[in-house]
This record gives sequence, C-alpha cells and structure tokens, in this order.
Amino acid sequence: MQEIQKNNDCPHLLSRGGYDLLEKKLLDEKIKKRQRDALMTENPPLIEDPSSPIKRHVKWKMARTNRYGKMTSEAARKIADKIVSSNFNLDYNNFNFGLNVTGCFTYNDYLLCCLQ
Repeated sequence: MQEIQKNNDCPHLLSRGGYDLLEKKLLDEKIKKRQRDALMTENPPLIEDPSSPIKRHVKWKMARTNRYGKMTSEAARKIADKIVSSNFNLDYNNFNFGLNVTGCFTYNDYLLCCLQ
C-alpha cells in the first residue's frame, strides 16, 4: 500500500468520509447560498428546486486544496490550472452531441481529459 501511495503525485486531503462527505458539504453550502440569495430578492421562490449535482472536476480540485487554498502538490496545481483554463473554453452547446471542444465525449469525461 505504501508503494502505491509513494507513486501518487496528486494526493487528496479527504478524511474517512471521502468524496461522499465532500459532496454533502458542497451541496449544503450551495443550498445555503441559494437560500441567502433568495432572501435578498424581492420575490423569493416558494419551492426551492433541488440543486444540481457537484461536478467531478470541482470535487477533484476541492479534495486537493488545503484550508489555506494551496494545492497538495505541484502536479495537482498544474492539473487544477488546466481545469480552470479549459473550463473557460468549453462550448456547452456541443454536449448535446456528446463532444466538447477538448475532445471529450461527455461532461463526465472532462476531468479525465484534464488529467491526461
């Protein structure tokens, strides 16, 4: 096990809860932000629609960012920069056809393309 961990150049900082707990925390934050924003408007919605799921690349970045905003390694920082720069260049209209400008087949493959 230690041999595998030694070869990992992008370790995550998640505890025993893993990605499930991270996703729950991110969804809770997202819902609280929506509620705060709704209170600021003149006509707050009566029924709050369920929030969309957290994207894989967002969870990947959050799992490798410490509480001071630093990435766990230089390799993780480079991949995070690639995710951010690629995310601005995406053409979301092409997802209907299964391709985007990065050559990925679906939105779930976006993280995979950035990791390559």
